[in-house]
Amino acid sequence: MDIQELNTVIADFVQVGYMQAVKAYEPPQDFVRVSEVKQWLKMMRIDIKRFNRLVSEGVIRATRKGTGRNSPLYYSKAEIKQALSMANIAGIVARGTIK
Repeated sequence: MDIQELNTVIADFVQVGYMQAVKAYEPPQDFVRVSEVKQWLKMMRIDIKRFNRLVSEGVIRATRKGTGRNSPLYYSKAEIKQALSMANIAGIVARGTIK
């Protein structure tokens, strides 16, 4: 692991910690609608294909707000960022650059 990868990992987990704090203190700010998630991912510079892969594997799940069948589905921003950060770490470990 070089210094750039280490810097990226640390920055990702600092952001995850901040997002967890926002989730705890202002829960409505943590949620993004399924219809708006693509825009949010683009704004955060997160790869949409990687996000879709984690969703299909069940790592990231949408939750329904409300009891109706047509109630909107939401993703947690903190959960998305945490799952992507853990996937980054798994990729580094799989490459064998951490010993």
